[in-house]
Amino acid sequence: MKEFLNITFAIPEEYFELAIAALMDFETLGIQEDYDKLIVTFDNSIITDNFIQNLLESLSSIYTDTRIVKQEVVAAQNWNREWEENVPLVKISDRIDILPEWKKQESTAEIPIIINPKMSFGTGQHETTRLISRLMEKYCKAGQFWIDAGTGTGVLAILAVKLGASNVFAFDNNFWAIDNARENVILNNVEDKVIIEELDVDSTNLPPADGIVANLFANLLIENFPKFHQSLVNSKGILLVSGVLKYQQDELIEAAELNGFKLLEIITEEEWISVAFQCN
Repeated sequence: MKEFLNITFAIPEEYFELAIAALMDFETLGIQEDYDKLIVTFDNSIITDNFIQNLLESLSSIYTDTRIVKQEVVAAQNWNREWEENVPLVKISDRIDILPEWKKQESTAEIPIIINPKMSFGTGQHETTRLISRLMEKYCKAGQFWIDAGTGTGVLAILAVKLGASNVFAFDNNFWAIDNARENVILNNVEDKVIIEELDVDSTNLPPADGIVANLFANLLIENFPKFHQSLVNSKGILLVSGVLKYQQDELIEAAELNGFKLLEIITEEEWISVAFQCN
């Protein structure tokens, strides 16, 4: 019977992007993001003490205090069943549900978003996705052109179309995310309205847009406020950001205002915030 090994690493969320890039060198089969933890799945047949040591050394070069907090061997059929059972239907609002394809009969929402994830981030399980989705429901209007910066599973690009956006340009710098986003766009029958590309936000020239959603780490948001402003200035458009912790709120808002944005509102869940700005 084929077995998998799930290794849980303790590492701060702001290092996830670099850590996931490093993990691509280690024949990973899946990566699940939790609060300050990465749960990484491997074929158990390739695991040796030396493999785990090399893995930990690689992640420790990104964040010195990375440590392994759990290792669990899972049988193949149990892994598949448990994974499906543990991807929940997430109710964003009275109108919007995010759910896996095998649970679509459970939703009565006006706007169901079907997400079959390769990684859990972007399924609605994380506060940052839920928060920014609620802001999108308020600010995304029919006929608009939106950009989804750091699309992940494609959930926000799909939601924008289902809220009435005429077209969406979505991008991410992770090839797993791009493949998954394209699959999810097709599942939701919006592939004619969503363009998805593998790009890095720092090196991407953004087209003029009516709105931008960016569920990214705070440092990436702050670095790219000038680029977001340039994309939105002609339309006086909306910028919705997430991926920000409460203690980063003041720094984020100050940077946004210095770059020509006006604060519209802040919503919170647990230690996370999501913010709506308008371009001046």
